[in-house]
Amino acid sequence: MSGFTGRVHLVGIGGDGMSALAQLLREGGVSVSGSDIRDSLRTAGLRAWADVHVGHRAENVPQRVNAIVYSSAVSFLNPEIRAAHDIPRWPRLPALGEVIRGRELVAVVGTHGKTTTASWAAHLVTTVTGEGGYYVGGEVPGSPSASLGKGKTFVAEVDESDGRFVGLSPHVAVLTSVDTDHIGTYGGFNGLRRAFSRFVGRANRLAVCADDPVALDAARSRRIPLTYGFSPRADLRAVATEYRREKSSFEVLLHGKRAGEVEVPGPGPHNVRNALGAIAAGALLGIPVHDLLPALPTAARPRRRLEVLEENGYLVVDDYAHHPTEVAAGLAALRLGWPDRRIVAIFQPHRYSRTKTLASAFGSVLSRADQVVVSRVYPAFERPIPGVSGREVAEAVSGAGGNAVYRDSLGAAMEAAAETIQPGDVVACFGAGDIWKLAREMAHGLSYGS
Repeated sequence: MSGFTGRVHLVGIGGDGMSALAQLLREGGVSVSGSDIRDSLRTAGLRAWADVHVGHRAENVPQRVNAIVYSSAVSFLNPEIRAAHDIPRWPRLPALGEVIRGRELVAVVGTHGKTTTASWAAHLVTTVTGEGGYYVGGEVPGSPSASLGKGKTFVAEVDESDGRFVGLSPHVAVLTSVDTDHIGTYGGFNGLRRAFSRFVGRANRLAVCADDPVALDAARSRRIPLTYGFSPRADLRAVATEYRREKSSFEVLLHGKRAGEVEVPGPGPHNVRNALGAIAAGALLGIPVHDLLPALPTAARPRRRLEVLEENGYLVVDDYAHHPTEVAAGLAALRLGWPDRRIVAIFQPHRYSRTKTLASAFGSVLSRADQVVVSRVYPAFERPIPGVSGREVAEAVSGAGGNAVYRDSLGAAMEAAAETIQPGDVVACFGAGDIWKLAREMAHGLSYGS
C-alpha cells in the first residue's frame, strides 16, 4: 500500500465510503482511529480493531497521528479538523487514490447503479483471475466493503458528490448514468455533465451505458467507448430478458454475436444494466466475456438494494433509492418480479435540497405504487429549508393521481402503513437515511404477527 504509515484518524468514519477506506488502511498496516457524529452498527463493528469515538471533539485526535482523512460531509469548522491544522489532511477520495497509487484503477462512476455495478465487477475480476482489490460504498453480504487484494487491478466505486473524483486517472472507467443530483456542487446540471466528461476523458479505456443519452454524450468527448445496455446499438447487449422475483435472466450479445446466457441475483431492468456494466469492466481488462458469465450468478447483491427482509404472507423490501429515477427503477423491478402483488411504498426523503428540487418528480414516480406513506426528511448534514418537508412529496403523489399520506416520524409512518397493508402485499421502504430501521422493525412485526 502506498501513501500512509503510522496512525491515520478518520473524521466521519461511520460512513459507507469512510469505513471501507478504514478497512484498506488497516490491511495496509496502518493504525486507525476515528469519530462519527452518531453511533451505529458500523461504528460498533469498527471498534473491534479501531479507536472510534462518538461525537466530534478536538481531544478525539490522537497526540501522535500521521494524517487526517475526512468525509465530504465534514466542514473545516469541525473541531477535529481545526485541531489538526499542522497534520496532513486528506479528503476521502484523494486519500483512496493515495492508498492505491501504482495500481490499475477500474472506476465505476455515475448517478445511479454504482454500488451494485462496482461490487459485481469486483466479484467477476477476483473470481475469474484470482486477483484484484476493491472498494465499494455499501455493505456486501459475505464480504468486507473493501480489500487491498493482490495484483495490479483495483475496482472502486467512485462517487461524484463533492466533485473531487475528477482528479483520479482510471485505467478503466464505467459510466452508468448521468442524472440530476448533487448539482449544487457543480453550479447546475451542465457543470455536472462537464465533470463526468472530464473524468471519463482521463480513462485509458471506457464503457458507458448506451441507454442513457446524457452519459453517451459525456463519453463521446474523448474516445469511442464500449457501450452496453438494451439499445440495439449497444456493443454489449441484453436480449430475451426474463424477470422472476429476485432474479433476472438474459442472453448476452457482443457486437451482435451470441456470447452466452446468464442469470443475475437482482430484479428489474436496472440490475440487468448493472450486470452488463460489470461484464464490460471485465471485458476492458481483457477477460473473455464467456469466462465472466459463469461467475455472475454467485455475486451477492449489496444490502439495501431491493433487499428482501421478510416473506411470510407479506414481502418486506428495503431499498437505498433516494432519487426519483432510482425509486422508479425499484418500483418497476417489483412490478416485474411480483406482478400479482399490491405495492405499499414508504418513502423517507433524503436531504432538504434534494426534496426541494425533486418533490414533484418524486410524487409522479411514487404515484405508481398502490399506497404511499411519506415520512419526514432525513437531513444528512443539511440544515432545514423553510417550507420544505415530506408533506410536499405526499401532496405531489396525490396531485399525480396516487394515494398518499404524510407522517412526521418513522414510527407514525409505520403505523399508517400497517393500517393499509393487506396479506400478500409488497411493503417497499425507500430512502438513504435511517428508514432501514423501520423496514427491519416492520419485517419483524409482520413475521411474528405483532
